[in-house]
Amino acid sequence: MKVKSSENQNYIQSKSFFFVNYKWAFLPILLALLVYSNTTQNEFALDDGLITQDSTINQGLKNIGVLFTQKTLPDSGNIKPYRPITSVSFALDYSLFKSSDVKVFASKMHHMQLLYYAFAIFLTFVFVKKLFKSDLTATAIASIFAIHPIHTEVVANIKSRDEILAYIFGLLALIFHLKFKDLNAKKWLIGSIIFYFLATLSKENALLFIVIIPFLHYFTAPNKLNIELFNDVKWYLVPAILFLFLQKNIIGNTFITKLTQIDNMLVGIPNGLDNFATRIYLVGLYLYKIVILNPLLYDYSINYLSKKTFLSPEVWVSMLVLISLLTFIYKGVLQKSKVAFGFLFMVIMFALTCNLFIQIGATFAERFAFTPSLGFAIALVYTLIYVAQKINLKIIYVGLVLLPLGLLYSFKTYQRNFDWKNNDTLFTHDYNVSAKSFRIQNNYATVFYERAKNIEDQAVKQKKFAETIVLLDTLTSNYAGYIEAYVLKGICYLELKDCKNAISNFEQAKKMSIYIPNIESNLGTGYINCEQSKDAIPIFQKLLQTDPLQEQLYLRNLGVAYYNIKNTDSAKYFFNTLKEKYPDNVEVDNYLKLFSSTVKTSVANVNQPSSTDNKVVTNSNHSKIDFNEAYKFYQSGNKEKAKQLLLVLTKKDKNFAMSFSVLGLIADEKNDFAQAENYYKTSLSINPSDYRIYYNLGNTQTRAGKKEEAIKNFERCLKLNPTYANPYKALIIYYKSINDVEKSKYYEDALRKLSQ
Repeated sequence: MKVKSSENQNYIQSKSFFFVNYKWAFLPILLALLVYSNTTQNEFALDDGLITQDSTINQGLKNIGVLFTQKTLPDSGNIKPYRPITSVSFALDYSLFKSSDVKVFASKMHHMQLLYYAFAIFLTFVFVKKLFKSDLTATAIASIFAIHPIHTEVVANIKSRDEILAYIFGLLALIFHLKFKDLNAKKWLIGSIIFYFLATLSKENALLFIVIIPFLHYFTAPNKLNIELFNDVKWYLVPAILFLFLQKNIIGNTFITKLTQIDNMLVGIPNGLDNFATRIYLVGLYLYKIVILNPLLYDYSINYLSKKTFLSPEVWVSMLVLISLLTFIYKGVLQKSKVAFGFLFMVIMFALTCNLFIQIGATFAERFAFTPSLGFAIALVYTLIYVAQKINLKIIYVGLVLLPLGLLYSFKTYQRNFDWKNNDTLFTHDYNVSAKSFRIQNNYATVFYERAKNIEDQAVKQKKFAETIVLLDTLTSNYAGYIEAYVLKGICYLELKDCKNAISNFEQAKKMSIYIPNIESNLGTGYINCEQSKDAIPIFQKLLQTDPLQEQLYLRNLGVAYYNIKNTDSAKYFFNTLKEKYPDNVEVDNYLKLFSSTVKTSVANVNQPSSTDNKVVTNSNHSKIDFNEAYKFYQSGNKEKAKQLLLVLTKKDKNFAMSFSVLGLIADEKNDFAQAENYYKTSLSINPSDYRIYYNLGNTQTRAGKKEEAIKNFERCLKLNPTYANPYKALIIYYKSINDVEKSKYYEDALRKLSQ
């Protein structure tokens, strides 16, 4: 009993020790949670959706090893950087929260983002406290860092989690290194090296934490600045070199691919002096933006920022500020000034992303100021302390200065988070703040396009598409090289049935670009919809070989293209291949029914199957258009919108069977089995030859506990189509559950013969 009591006492003491040492950390953590609380209901914005498109990530943690051996996380310019730890974090989100409702899934990911950020704030407090041995200054610095508005892009944009993770592991490396210096225990050094490696695997700019290491020892020990301080760096060279080796071997030399001016405007400044002058200006802009936070924008690319020369006053101002700052840092470091350490940290962590030394994949971005802003927070707080000491004021007055600043920061951050709710709010807000950037102009046009798609009134819809084209025409007249603008114009012209202009814009985009699957696919779709299916076939055949992620789409389009040119054998081949590889594709059977009809179709059309009793089925073009519009929302995960449109369609056309079958799917997913059953039965009353609906009805009845009825419907499904594998599987599961060996073996044998 005494031993147990001693263990309990040690446990209580350790908890007490933790609380006493880190109780002040809860203030900045609370501030962070409060100012970013409104991000948790945000949707995907900007490039967040790219995460959901990665086939490896969206399998969850099943293939975690693959995340370390291949490229993931598409970035600007189709660059796929090597950031496996970030990929693992997203895969974990999929494992925990995957949902067919995109908004629900996005909200869960935003919750995780905020938790990571809160942990980053805690580590900020721990690091500053260990470095400067003061609870109050650690609280002040961590609080300023927590609410700094420059962080809104990183916290509100899920894709920027790589910045947070690199920061977390980088700080852990620094904290463990300080612990190693305190205790001289190698386990802390080993831990520090491991965390440093994890930081680089989160994002490559974490490599720069290695430069901070020698200065930690210098500022926490009585040593003078000398070469011996760099002795510890050699241990960190091992993970740094290992990371660079892995990066090169996994992604090759393509980390920075051929960039355009849209990616980084420096590409379009061939004059060396002008290019260097512009780089100096960009460094000055970062220093300005970290202090003066208006405006905050998601994009600072070409036309918002322009070429500078050594005749530009902004360049000389930037150069003067930079030289003054570097001079102050040099003198301050010699005196072990904490203000100088803050600025030194900031300058070091900006080195890889400010474009001064290395031309990267973006001209300027707020996310690149995330880690450097810790240095700014340190410098700010210690500058105020220095001033207070100089004029003999108590330290409490520093808090009185920081309080209004904190309120301003908090308000700015909280308000900015609303802009990041989704693409509509972000693109519209930032366009209204500044419409200079060509990318902001293009993205604002996508807002018009998305709104137009959701308009039911055809006249208003067409007017909105025309307005989108006007915006894009203005953009391409100012910058003829904006490829995405031509693609979107082509799509809008297709919606307006203007084939000539649609094809012209798609072909212009193709002419200007390297081989990009999205552009090729849009051109092929344009050809099919504009009765040039023969031209679409080689495009989709090549895409089928080069872009396996969209195989389902390409198989479908090849089937339609061959059908349109009356090559029925090839059309059947691609539709049957689609059915075999993707049995859950609800469209495939409708395409196979095309062969009983003489009506020509296109990619945009889904045809209603004819019934076995030759009953006339209403299948107007208007109903097909309405159904396709609703089905697009269903495929994208917006089931509620799909349901609304389908219910409207069922009132307009009570004989359009597919509308009821998809309503059945939606009801089933919501566990409304009675409603789902009614929808499926209505669909079958209109078109009793659709065997897939019998299978779906059987599934719903199984889940509802109506197993006898379910079995009958699975058997009806097989009677209509004995080659359909899914009902065999369902029947095998059922008969095994009731230990009917004979029947389960019968269906297993039948399924085995089917697969041979």
